[in-house]
Amino acid sequence: MKTDPWVYQRTQAAALVAAAVYLLWAAAGLAWAAGSASVRCPEQAEIAADQILLGSVARVDGSDAQLVRRLEEVELGRAPLPGKTRTLDGAGILTRIKQSGIDPSQLDLQIPAEVVITRAAITVGREQIEQIVRGYIQQQAAGAADTLRIKDIRINEPVVLPQGRLTTRVAAPKNTELAGTLPLSVVFSVDEEVEKRVWVTVSLERLTRVVVARRPLGRYKPIDDDDIEVKDVDAAGLPADCITRPETVIGKRTRRPVDTGTVLRPDLVEFPPLVKNGDRVRIIAETSGLRISAFGQVKQKGCQGELIQVVNLDSNKVVYARVVDSHTVKIDF
Repeated sequence: MKTDPWVYQRTQAAALVAAAVYLLWAAAGLAWAAGSASVRCPEQAEIAADQILLGSVARVDGSDAQLVRRLEEVELGRAPLPGKTRTLDGAGILTRIKQSGIDPSQLDLQIPAEVVITRAAITVGREQIEQIVRGYIQQQAAGAADTLRIKDIRINEPVVLPQGRLTTRVAAPKNTELAGTLPLSVVFSVDEEVEKRVWVTVSLERLTRVVVARRPLGRYKPIDDDDIEVKDVDAAGLPADCITRPETVIGKRTRRPVDTGTVLRPDLVEFPPLVKNGDRVRIIAETSGLRISAFGQVKQKGCQGELIQVVNLDSNKVVYARVVDSHTVKIDF
């Protein structure tokens, strides 16, 4: 069977056109492939930043560096809190890519239906927070560290923070003494940004050495070495005039009954009276170049240095004189 030459020529021309179109399409496909990018996103990812970027949860590849960079910088949303998770759906990721001005149909995309994002975190436990607080107290106590004792540190819960360079700062309320129950503020910063502030309650004892009664002491009991001892006690609540040296009280007597362990104060002890009501004493009055003396009778008991009433037996008048010893009183001018 013979073929019409004209038909044959038309068939050959069509084949040539088809081949040319195919070659042009293939060349265009190769050019597109050379400039495209692929996005491969796993079902789970961990990030450290506050914002979720496509490049932080997916692998972006391609020969077009500018396109790759644009894809990596596509914002997918706010990151969850440290240690928490957030789920992104694949459709939402495609929407974000479109909103950035990139056509997803021109990309090789491998994105699951859901992507679970976890925010990387560090946990500062109770023991670590306690060490931070102890270090602060020791630093503040300085030379008095041997007399300061931590009774208790109360911490509500561990602290969860973003990953990064961690620094801490502890502060006490202004004009607060390191004694008793004390609230402390612990500030946690990551990469020099304040992330969290927690309050810690500390119970402290500031120990001070004081003189206490070793045994029960009755009223007017003369005090000797066996009656007292020096002990370290908590300064919180103690009056400011507590006696700290044993020699201050030895040789004196109690003014009223004292229980075991009582912290001695000046108002609890006194020197034994050198004179008492009815005692005869010599009254001395001295001025520059003149000394006068007379006999008198004491009207009240008195310790050394105390001002008491004395009757001048020569004039029968009452004068005020200071006790010098058990036989002498002196009028002050």
